[in-house]
Amino acid sequence: MNAPLHDLHVSNLLTYGSLAAALTAVAASVGTPNVAIAGCALAIAAIADAFDGRFARTFRRTPRQARIGHELDSLVDAVTFGLAPVVVVGSRFVTSGPAAGLSWLAAGCYALAVVTRLAFYNVQEEESRFVGIPTPAAGLLCCTSLLIPTPAAAAAWPLAVAAVLMVAPLPIPRPGARGLSLFAAWAASLAIAFATLIPGSGL
Repeated sequence: MNAPLHDLHVSNLLTYGSLAAALTAVAASVGTPNVAIAGCALAIAAIADAFDGRFARTFRRTPRQARIGHELDSLVDAVTFGLAPVVVVGSRFVTSGPAAGLSWLAAGCYALAVVTRLAFYNVQEEESRFVGIPTPAAGLLCCTSLLIPTPAAAAAWPLAVAAVLMVAPLPIPRPGARGLSLFAAWAASLAIAFATLIPGSGL
């Protein structure tokens, strides 16, 4: 009988890196929030996610290892682009009053949309396109919003918008190499922008 330890494989290194970056973003949002570190970590998580599949396919894997990698990708995406954006954006919410309730309602809808979107993707038979924006794009939308001055009472807007876009009947062609490069460039530009805002970064 094998233990989960036996399913650790180097081909999943970028997936685990995405998870580590997401947890860094969450940690940076607890207590006294550091938006610069949180935003930079979220962007790095998206970069790792953009290339984790291609990275994994460079290794020789058994069918079981490939299946484990697929399952890990979805589970990590639920944390990286589901939980982490809610915590990071949620650190900007007002803490009382009707606006706080509406903000957390939007956060709940976002989390629901993420897990529904991931489950839909896992069983979708159409391979040539996405329906609704992928969760990494939703996460980057939330990450980008951190650079936009927004009143605390309206801080949940990216979560609400992303939730709708993830579950909407919106056909999107599956990106090729150029589309993946553009997505990675978006994430990299955000990582650099946030890095320059980190005190003592020297950038």
